[in-house]
Order: sequence, then C-alpha cells, then structure tokens
Amino acid sequence: HREMLAYWRDRKGDSAVPLRSRFDPLDFPALLPRIAVIEVIEADEKVRFRYRLAGTEIAARAGRDPTGKFFEDLYEGSYLQSADSTYADLIKSALPHYSQRVFPIGNGVSNLRYDRLILPFSSDGTKVDQFVLLIVVIEQTGTPVQKGSFRTYGTT
Repeated sequence: HREMLAYWRDRKGDSAVPLRSRFDPLDFPALLPRIAVIEVIEADEKVRFRYRLAGTEIAARAGRDPTGKFFEDLYEGSYLQSADSTYADLIKSALPHYSQRVFPIGNGVSNLRYDRLILPFSSDGTKVDQFVLLIVVIEQTGTPVQKGSFRTYGTT
C-alpha cells in the first residue's frame, strides 16, 4: 500500500489529481492480480461506477470477474450503498482512501476481509473520472472449490 500511495503522490505533484496516463500498472508487476481500474460513468445526471479491468486474484476470490460490470450488477443492499457513497465522496475530495472491508461471497457461504487502497485519477487533470483499487486479502472464510485450474470461494 505504502509504495503505491507514494507513487500516486509523486505522480500528483502540485496538481489537484494525477493524470491516469501517468500511472503504469506495469510498475507494480507483483500487485497486478490485486489491482482494479474503476471508471466513473456519468449519464442523465447520474453517476455510476464500472470496473474497467480487474486483476486475476480479485476475480478468483470473488468467484466472478467484475470486468465491464457496474457496481449495481455486482453488489446489493448496504454494500452497494457504501460502495457508491465512498466513490462519490472520492470524486469530490480527490484524495486517496484506505480502509478495511468485508465482502460476502456466495450468499454468505464465504467472507473476504481485505485492506483496500483507492487512488483517484483524472483523464484531463482536473476531474476525477477513474480510480485504481488495490486490495490485500487479510482473511477469507469458507471452503475453496476447485473448477478445472481455478480455485474459487463461495460458489458450488
């Protein structure tokens, strides 16, 4: 987390928010499986969030690949409200966010406890329109299921 946060601060410099074009995920090859890029989609005065891409560990641990999906396609209830609210607040603040979360998987069959770092970025240097998310898993409960070469949690 610290290395990526320092990298973000270096790319930001004196600007309000760093340019997304100045972030190269390949600068963190060991973290690629745990990184996601989330886009801000604005339409009809509504803000939505979509996974532009997600690392392989994120997909494997969640039991699904969120790439190309909106938050409301993946989450529900208070978890969705919390995610939407957090990212909407980060659009306004343009500040990094660190927290620990618990994500229920497979209708409560498994829980994923993880640290997350969310870093805001901009395509034009002024308005936040993308985020880079890094997760570091602390604990995962439940029994893994082997499906071919994939090991997933919370699915049967």
